[in-house]
Amino acid sequence: MRSTFDFPPLDGEPIGIAEWRRQVTASFVALDIHPLSEEPFQGRIARTDVGQVSVFRIEHTACIVARTPKLVRRGASDLIKVSLQLSGDEVIEQDGRVALLHPGDIAIYDTSRPYTLRFDGTTSLLVLTFPHGYLDLPREELAAVTATAFPLESPLGRVVNPFLAGLAGSLEELPGSNGQRLARTALDLLMTLVSSELQQGVQQDPKRQLLHEILGTIDRMLGDPDLSPAQIAKAHFISTRHLHAVFAERGITVAGWIRERRLEHIRRDLADATLHDQTIAAIASRWGLVNPAHFSRLFRATFEQSPSEYRQATALEPEAEPLGARALATASGLR
Repeated sequence: MRSTFDFPPLDGEPIGIAEWRRQVTASFVALDIHPLSEEPFQGRIARTDVGQVSVFRIEHTACIVARTPKLVRRGASDLIKVSLQLSGDEVIEQDGRVALLHPGDIAIYDTSRPYTLRFDGTTSLLVLTFPHGYLDLPREELAAVTATAFPLESPLGRVVNPFLAGLAGSLEELPGSNGQRLARTALDLLMTLVSSELQQGVQQDPKRQLLHEILGTIDRMLGDPDLSPAQIAKAHFISTRHLHAVFAERGITVAGWIRERRLEHIRRDLADATLHDQTIAAIASRWGLVNPAHFSRLFRATFEQSPSEYRQATALEPEAEPLGARALATASGLR
C-alpha cells in the first residue's frame, strides 16, 4: 500500500515566481521555470548541508522546470540530484527516458546534461544533491539510470526511500559527525540502488560487464601506491591494450580514473569530522598517494584549494553544537 511520508508543511509565507527562480538557481543550477496554473505561483524551500551533501525540502504549485542545452553550455555543473516525491506527482525526463514519480518514489538526474521536470499540481518533495564523484561511476554509466523511477514498493525501495526521508527529517537535530555518517550511509544505499538497476543491463553486455568488474578491482586496490594498468589487466586476464580500449570507449583513461577516484576519496575523508584527528598525509597515503608534495599539487590542481584549505573550509562545528539548517526566504527549516 502506497503512503506519503509524514512531513509537516513548511512554515512562513510562500514566495512568488520571480524570487523562486532566483533562489532555486542559487541553490542548484541555472534553470528555466514556468508556472502551469493561472493562479499566482507559490513556493517554499528549506535547506540543510552536511559537508558536500545538501538536503532540500521543497513545496510549490504547478510548474515546468528545465535545464536546457543553452543553460548547460552557459555553466558547467558537477551536481547530481536525487528527487524523493512526498506528495503530488512528478515527471522527470533525461537521456531519452521519462520517469513518473508518485509519492514515495525516487529518481536520479545529472545537472551536467539537459533535463526537464514537470509538476501538474501542487507538490512536495525532497531533493538531495552531491558531487558526481560520490557515486564512483563514469558519467556514461550513470546516464543509463537517470530518469528511472525507483518505486517505494520495490524490495530496495522499501529500505532506501524511507531512509532518505528519515535523513532529511533528522539532520537538523544531529551533531556534525553523526550527520555525516548518516549522509554517507544514504549515498551508499543510493549506490546500491543504482548498481542494482545497472546490473540488469550489464549482464546482457559483456563489454559493460568487464568495465564494471574492472571498476570494482580498481576501487579495491586504490590503496596500493603501485597500482598500474598492467596490474589491473593481469587481474582480468586481458592485455593492457584491451584495458585502455575499454576505458577509451567511455572517453576516460585508466590513469585518470585511478587519480580521480583517489582524490575523491581523500576529499571525502578530509571533510569527515570523524577523521579530524588523522593527518592529511596519513589520509592521502591510505588512498595510495604517498608523496605529500605530489599529492598536494594534484589536489590543488583539481579542487583549486590546498588540502589544508579544503579541510578547514569544510570543517563542521564541534559535536556539542547541533547542525543548523540554512533556511531560504521565510522557510523555517526541516523538522
